[in-house]
Amino acid sequence: MTVEITKLERVGAAEWAKIVLEWEAESNLYSEDFLDHATASMPMLEDLANSAPLRDAGVYSYKNNGKVTAILQANAARLPGYDGKVLRVRHIVLSPRFEFDEDIDMDAYASVLIGVFTGSMLLAEDEMIAPHLKFHMKSRAERTFGEQFTKAMQASKVFKNCDMKGSWIYLSKT
Repeated sequence: MTVEITKLERVGAAEWAKIVLEWEAESNLYSEDFLDHATASMPMLEDLANSAPLRDAGVYSYKNNGKVTAILQANAARLPGYDGKVLRVRHIVLSPRFEFDEDIDMDAYASVLIGVFTGSMLLAEDEMIAPHLKFHMKSRAERTFGEQFTKAMQASKVFKNCDMKGSWIYLSKT
């Protein structure tokens, strides 16, 4: 499993257009229509990427070997029951290859999720400072990853709090 630990990169209009072109080409390799890829998340991410930049919200990309392998929405907000801001990571969309390539194994999928997670931790330390993070795990594979991850982290005591509640990973840094 190869994981690149890198900062997530903010996606603006120009970067969004480039990602769409790359992902359309990738979809075509599998004879699939890119418009069918992540139909619930892509329009929301596109609107946010093409809007004026916001200090506490944006679209971010995770790159592995120089290629965008995931995009996501991140926002930092004060939420009831928390001391300080919470960085929420939602609408995680992996490149079409992860949807259509039958040879993608769980290790490759997990390495992208780990990259997104570590990139989000760096985001919470730098651009969107927040002592708490929440990750939405929408697919079955993501929820399985979340359950295994939180069990390992609870045993390690790396985080002050680390739980899986429904489709969300909740964690607080020490």
